[in-house]
Amino acid sequence: MKSVSIIAATISGNRGAEAMLTTTIGEIRQRYPDCHFNVYSYYPTKDRALVSDRNISIYSATPLSIVTLLFPFSILYGICKFPLLNKLLKLFPSAIKALDTSDLLLDLAGVAFIDGREKFLPYNVLTLAPAFILKTPVIKLSQALGPFDNRFNRMLAVPTLKRCQQIFARGQGTHQNLKSIGLHNLFPTPVSDVAFLHQAKYSLTDENLDKVSQLSEKLRNETKRVIGICPSSVLAAKLHDGNSHYIESLIELCNNLISQGFTILLFPNATRADQEVKLRNNDLPVIKLIHDRLIADNLQSQSVIYSVSFDINTNGIKQLMQSCKIVLVSRFHAMIAALSSQQPVIVIGWSHKYQEVMETFELGESVYDFSQIEMDKLISAINLNINAYDAIVRNLKKHKQTILESSSQQFQYLFNIIEQK
Repeated sequence: MKSVSIIAATISGNRGAEAMLTTTIGEIRQRYPDCHFNVYSYYPTKDRALVSDRNISIYSATPLSIVTLLFPFSILYGICKFPLLNKLLKLFPSAIKALDTSDLLLDLAGVAFIDGREKFLPYNVLTLAPAFILKTPVIKLSQALGPFDNRFNRMLAVPTLKRCQQIFARGQGTHQNLKSIGLHNLFPTPVSDVAFLHQAKYSLTDENLDKVSQLSEKLRNETKRVIGICPSSVLAAKLHDGNSHYIESLIELCNNLISQGFTILLFPNATRADQEVKLRNNDLPVIKLIHDRLIADNLQSQSVIYSVSFDINTNGIKQLMQSCKIVLVSRFHAMIAALSSQQPVIVIGWSHKYQEVMETFELGESVYDFSQIEMDKLISAINLNINAYDAIVRNLKKHKQTILESSSQQFQYLFNIIEQK
């Protein structure tokens, strides 16, 4: 039976990671229905509670687990493969044995080895090191990597990335970054994000379907045009650095739109409803903050302000988007969900990765830097996009097939590798 391990993605928490993970499993199952998947998750307890699929085993990939279990035990396991010691292999944790017997380890990190994110470099290395030690082939599916101008980043990235069997760059910028360090294992062309291939049937969870359906029905019955806004807890965390510009700008934007007669839907792309105030992989506290401020500012217009306050998966997010005339997002995979659903979208982001993807749909002008929001231009762009709704949808449909074919190249490569096992 085929066996594939996956790391750097979760079911709960970041729903972009969920979209990549469920899509990867779904696509491989199209070819290998009985394949077993070992998912090394940042939130293993929550993910185990959500997933009941017998062909999916979930192991811990928290920093503590990697440092105290996966990394040291993979070294010991490798040593015990020598004659006279191999009888000890059966005593090792199942997480180690599963990785050792896997045909591949797929790395689904959204971003890795990026200048300015040096604190994540040890995790970027150690998530892959056990597989290298156990000689399990590592493939990095589409993600953003580099630049590598920082000496410490380059020092760790080059030897780690060279050990991978194949690396798929998400976007031309990443492809150029990887070419600059002379990798021999770089796929010849950039590819589109895995999540573009997401289908509803790939979902592994049923989270709050009743609440999603109730909210969707309310939005469908709304007589005023609905604008969906997906804030980012990553950008909101700038508050702790003394920069509240982002949240204040979103509140100002919503108030302006309400005064123009629009209905507002605040929705997340990262949820941990059991963590009421923590911002890591959790947009819900930010949504609550914005919602409460909007209600206070619009006591006479509470009926035109809706928000998500519960855990919701990628299917649910796409369902809510269908009720919107346009969505404004600050989450990368909320943008992917919108584009793949032919949903007009404007991005308030922080990285070139948004610009690269939007340009493939001829929508590069609809990306705005969160630190330099000009309200008049943003309001004008929203109205222009709404007025050009039909033309934008046609344009999204025109580009979709090319994007799907680009993303599919990754799985064609995987199938060829698995067939050789």
